Amino acid sequence: MGQQEPISRYAYIVVALFAILQSVIILYSTDYTVRQESGLSGQFIYLPLLLAVFVPSAISYLITNAKSAIFYLNILIIILLTIWISLWHARHSESSTDASPFIAFTTLIVLLFFLLPWMQMRQLEKTWKIDYACLMGFYIKNTLLGIFASAIGGLLVTLILLANFLFKIVNLSSLSQLLSNDLTLWAGFTLGFNIGLIFLRSTFELQFGKFISYIARFFLIILHIIAIVFVIGFIFSYFTGMNATGLGSAAMLWFLILNIILINLVYGDGTQPYQFSAWLNPFVLFSVLLLNFFSLLSIYGILIRVNQYSWSIERLYAFTIALFLAIIIFAYSIAVLRKRTHWIFSLGTINKFGLLGLIGTILVINSPIADFKRITLNSILSGIDNGKIKVDSMLAYDLDELGPNGQQALKKLKSNPEYKKLLEHSSYGDEPKKSLEDVLVLAKNSAELPKSWWDMEDKEHEYYCISLYHSYNCLGFMVDANQDGQDDVVMCYASEDSGSFDCIIWQEKHDTWSIVDRQANHYQSVEERDQAWQKLLDGQFNLKPKEWRQIIPQ
Repeated sequence: MGQQEPISRYAYIVVALFAILQSVIILYSTDYTVRQESGLSGQFIYLPLLLAVFVPSAISYLITNAKSAIFYLNILIIILLTIWISLWHARHSESSTDASPFIAFTTLIVLLFFLLPWMQMRQLEKTWKIDYACLMGFYIKNTLLGIFASAIGGLLVTLILLANFLFKIVNLSSLSQLLSNDLTLWAGFTLGFNIGLIFLRSTFELQFGKFISYIARFFLIILHIIAIVFVIGFIFSYFTGMNATGLGSAAMLWFLILNIILINLVYGDGTQPYQFSAWLNPFVLFSVLLLNFFSLLSIYGILIRVNQYSWSIERLYAFTIALFLAIIIFAYSIAVLRKRTHWIFSLGTINKFGLLGLIGTILVINSPIADFKRITLNSILSGIDNGKIKVDSMLAYDLDELGPNGQQALKKLKSNPEYKKLLEHSSYGDEPKKSLEDVLVLAKNSAELPKSWWDMEDKEHEYYCISLYHSYNCLGFMVDANQDGQDDVVMCYASEDSGSFDCIIWQEKHDTWSIVDRQANHYQSVEERDQAWQKLLDGQFNLKPKEWRQIIPQ
């Protein structure tokens, strides 16, 4: 792993030119005004940004010789994949405000992470007969070089900002403005990242294989111990009738992913087999078999949620990952049962087919073959018919997020008067909304608050007392706060976990109540605040002149 790659000097020129182009496109693609004035539809608005991020970066990872036909084929494949995935995820975006590149961006990162080493191997060996050991080396190397290249790009930006600051001190304003320009900063990062990446590929040999393997052995044993303790606890809970606190499918998926990563870091492709100690090896083999329990439990947990509610896009992604991991773990288990300690010789073959299957799966779920939005919509509509799904405003939001088909289904549901009422009813409406008069406590010895104050049109202050999202205590009283002979209304509110409370003072002029002051009182602890609050409730307070005068512009 980590061998130097022969890279021609012309490759540096190509990478530098694409890095500058990358910085320009990223700058203008992330500018809201430019996006609005570009006239591009929501489907195409983020396509230039995604192409600018991934294509030049892929060139920096792949280029060795600018005359290589395989290199150009690989770049063409990446361009086509970027266009396809970008358009697929933006296919329902009618305007630039509806579009979001997040899912497409994440999908492309995952897809290219798994795809790039295959392309690099194809360029290196000029054959489709892939050496799994080299393939694993490229996965590790690409990750490390990406981190180092990002650090180089970030360091270059830091130096540019430092130079900008220093030049500003000595009145080199024109040079300082040039360096502080967004285009300069983006160009600094992209040049640092891409040139740094290709330089690291050609210069350094990263011999981390054995070091990483040693660390992975330790953590793999820890994970296996956790697995066995968990299974013992699960069996104990089952037979004693104790309820588990939850299924935790997400945690189990991460647990399986960590196990698979560490297994591969420890054993590699199996050509240079490592064996744990004679007393420890059976424990490791048993733990590998035990991983099937976790994969089945994660799938079961997801299906339980689906049965309770319906499929959602998140559950479909989770189920796809769980099913893929279950197949890999099952293949490992078959190898362990058939070959015992020699099972690691099968790792390379299993993982190669697994990686190809993973790449294929990513492509399938980003195509009409497995349209997660369509599957989710059909499942939701079925759940409504079966009474599994509650019809409320949250359902309306979920359907609206599923694109034109979901919006059409929502429109159809609203044609039913009963459904229409429920869809417009807030989920939080199950708890009856209280009025301010229900929750505001009148302080002792205070006159009743005037009806005209309760009835005033501006109700913004009521939020603090009747919000369903935050818990506030509220009190009110009448007092002549400015000593003009006329009582004013004071309303105070305090959050339960805050060491302070705030008060608002209204004064009546010409039959209209207006806010004349806002006051904040801060204390060292909630307990001190509660004592002061109780004194207000008991009507125990004084009116003191403020220390600081009001500043009024003339």
